[in-house]
Amino acid sequence: MKLGRILVLLLLVAGLGAYLYWVEVPKARQEATKAKLFTAATDDIVAIDLVFPDREIALRKQDGAWRLTKPIDAPADDTAVKTLLGSLTGAEIQKSLDELPSDVASFGLDKPDPTVKLATAKGDLPAIAVGKNAAIGGKTYVRVGDEQKVVLVPSTLKFALNKQPKDLRDKQLLAFKDDDVTRVDITPADGPPVALVRKDKDVWTLEPGDQPTDITEVRSYLSSLRSTRAVDFPDSDVAAAGLDQPRLNVTVGLGKDASQALLIGKDTTQGTQKQLFAKRGDQPTVVTLGDWSFRTLNKDAWQFRDKTVLGFGTDRVGRVVLERKEGPGATLVHGEPGGWSVEGEQQSKASEIQRFIDDLRDLKGSSIAEEPAKNLKRFGLDAPDVRLTIVDREQKPMGTVLLAKHDGKYYAVRESSPTVFEVRDYMYARLDKQQRDFVGVEAPPTTAPSAAGMPEGIPGGGMPDDEGSDGEE
Repeated sequence: MKLGRILVLLLLVAGLGAYLYWVEVPKARQEATKAKLFTAATDDIVAIDLVFPDREIALRKQDGAWRLTKPIDAPADDTAVKTLLGSLTGAEIQKSLDELPSDVASFGLDKPDPTVKLATAKGDLPAIAVGKNAAIGGKTYVRVGDEQKVVLVPSTLKFALNKQPKDLRDKQLLAFKDDDVTRVDITPADGPPVALVRKDKDVWTLEPGDQPTDITEVRSYLSSLRSTRAVDFPDSDVAAAGLDQPRLNVTVGLGKDASQALLIGKDTTQGTQKQLFAKRGDQPTVVTLGDWSFRTLNKDAWQFRDKTVLGFGTDRVGRVVLERKEGPGATLVHGEPGGWSVEGEQQSKASEIQRFIDDLRDLKGSSIAEEPAKNLKRFGLDAPDVRLTIVDREQKPMGTVLLAKHDGKYYAVRESSPTVFEVRDYMYARLDKQQRDFVGVEAPPTTAPSAAGMPEGIPGGGMPDDEGSDGEE
């Protein structure tokens, strides 16, 4: 009995193996090597024509770059064209209806939407006519050239081909490399102009005043300029769009008298979407931008200012004296090789002190409250809540920072500086410390317990009910 059962099982396994080898494996290989609509490689294509019932779009590759030639002559968006080509050259034939039906209208092939024509440097490829989507299966009917059959391809191809000229048009307005920029002039119609001037690779100043800038803000602004893209290409003239007298003119200087300018004009509305008219200064084409573009690019001088209250290198600091209006302060001392400690205390939390020093170094204003400051009493800084005096390791003064909470806001100023900054509440809280915050035993690093260290038989290492569980008695 046992031997018979074993023989039956062996026969079943052999039969299953034969089926897989002779049926499923060849089928899988065939699926993996499905025929493509186009045999040409993406990089070999030099011309694309999309002929829809109501429009025609033509693109040509010239000197390695794509350009629209119908219905307008304009630079094309290289990425959008490559994505379109990838959809075409990657489309696989899922199934073939080997005989051409007598009524191609039922497949939508009497009026293709669209007809696609591709060409390489060697000549034209067979055109494909794209018909309707099949009722089921997520496929689309297609006819290749003059072949007497209809094939089915994934319906994603029809979606990828549904383009308007603006979808394939280059929407970038300014093109530059950050390292080439020497100057940026921001000129609003209703405010003072701002100029960012490059002094060195990562050193920019503000004019007027030759004031230092926040390099992060400058880089962010250049990135915003480069990433500004047209939303649409309306049929509007310069005057009607308010671009003969723009409300914002941003000019990027690129050295040797080279520059690019972005002009922003009036508001407009497309459907329910608010937009702005704009154009590049040296080009006639009027475009629209998202309405957020004006807020992003219309910056005041103070937004570029370096708002660091007291910049310094933490490795230079030898002593920080923390004085408070209320409660005890502390004197923090750096000694080698022990690092940071609280003067007069046996045990100090060196890592907490170092974090405090780092927070003091990183203290920046969120805005400029007053410059020049005429009366510190307005901000509570005549009698500050916190005074921080910094001395270097050679006992030379590095500066003093005053902090105050006044009328629900937080302020900071470097002593003897003309600029009062408003600061974020959390930055104030990080510096509003007392001696007790730095005294005591350094807490060991916390690590999650390993599975091996959990009590046996208790999922997740929890306590049993009779040892503090919140479960029911």
